[in-house]
Amino acid sequence: MAVNSFYLGTFVVYLLVVLGVGAWGYTKTNDVDDFWVYGKGLGPWLATWSYVANFVSAVSVIGFIGAVYGGGYSVLTGIILGLMLGVSGLYFVVHKVRELDHVTFPDIIAELTGKEWARPVAAVPLLANAWVYLIMQLVGASLLVTTITGVPYKYMIWVIGVVFIAYTVMGGLISVAWTDLMQGTVMVATVFAALAFMAMDLGGLGTINAQFAAQNTANVAPLGDGAYTLIGVVGSLVAFFGTIFTSQGTIVRINATKDIRTAKIHVAAAGVILSTFYAALIWLGGATAVALENAGMAVDNVDQAFPVLITEYLPTGVGIIVILAVMSAILSTTDTRLHSTGITTARDIYEYFRPDASDRTLLKVSRISTVFWGITATAIAVDPPGTIIALYTFRAILLTSAFLIPIYVALYWKGVSGTAVLASIIAGTVLGVSWDVSGGYLGIPATFVGVGAALLALGVGHVIWKDSESIQPGTAAGE
Repeated sequence: MAVNSFYLGTFVVYLLVVLGVGAWGYTKTNDVDDFWVYGKGLGPWLATWSYVANFVSAVSVIGFIGAVYGGGYSVLTGIILGLMLGVSGLYFVVHKVRELDHVTFPDIIAELTGKEWARPVAAVPLLANAWVYLIMQLVGASLLVTTITGVPYKYMIWVIGVVFIAYTVMGGLISVAWTDLMQGTVMVATVFAALAFMAMDLGGLGTINAQFAAQNTANVAPLGDGAYTLIGVVGSLVAFFGTIFTSQGTIVRINATKDIRTAKIHVAAAGVILSTFYAALIWLGGATAVALENAGMAVDNVDQAFPVLITEYLPTGVGIIVILAVMSAILSTTDTRLHSTGITTARDIYEYFRPDASDRTLLKVSRISTVFWGITATAIAVDPPGTIIALYTFRAILLTSAFLIPIYVALYWKGVSGTAVLASIIAGTVLGVSWDVSGGYLGIPATFVGVGAALLALGVGHVIWKDSESIQPGTAAGE
């Protein structure tokens, strides 16, 4: 593949801009609180766009458009509906999270259960989730940039990995939030602009839908061509609903806001923006499928559909704009997950075993662990273990199985046993992930197995330990 100097130059300029923001963030990062949670000073505007940018990823722009190309609009039923329901549900618990005023998700679990050892227990599935997310983001970014620039994937994966590690390590959440503001606004504006261009080019949205249905009537069916069943959709809704509240990046942003009102405003505003954005994105996926078929350009790997549209179909000027949107989506989510790995390692694991560690030491550990998780994720992404959607589904099962039942119960049921909550986390994680990795049986979704195991362990554990302990909100963990 020949190197496209024009696209490559645009990409290099983009990387230099985000590195510049990272360097600026470094000058503003004075202590570990700045690095972890922006000194708890995020206002509504910055918090909203940071959350939007964090939410939209390679899965959204590359993976979802690829899923529409390969299976029609059913991804809206099977995945996106669950995600938006999750954001809606988050609004009703965000005040409780902010009132607890902790830095991380394991902090909250330790507070609710009264068990300090909850922090490393909860940190393990959170780290696994963030690491898998890093891999799929890197895969999506590198596939795109390799396709549009002609630079071989094996080199591009390391260029992108090193850059996002560098600017995240430099400024922590300060760098991440400000690059998110820039990337989020660019991303949303450009996706709508790209959809408008495709609608004009193909004769309107109605024509796109008609041609997409003509390719295969299943393309416009809610359950597709049988890839989704009703029980599968329910399992998927539960899985993706459960990823929202249990994401370390989400918790960090809520606790980085300056007050409860800001926390609620940013979730509500982000929900509105994301809902309209995903509607446009799915329509853009249909337009991609129609345009490529009309032009006689088919792809074997659905994740290549959108990159091929950019390089082989769109005019160069429009292509550059779309590239900026996609890179914004990918890097804004990647830096958040990478930032989360550093916090989780330092705060929830290292500090648990070294409670007397100074802020200076914790900041150093955060930065070192950020580099470690970033480099290992990049190395795995060189030869990824699955498609972007497959990796995304795995981490959704992991998070939901581990946390959905025990955490919502712990927030609202004051008398439940803290040990039972932790037993529920462990049982859900082990059985949910094991069921998924084994391939499942009898068509039962892994989410059902994980959530069911968590529910059973919570009930049995509460019966066993209810007389000796119960959750006492407001009590310091470990007392």
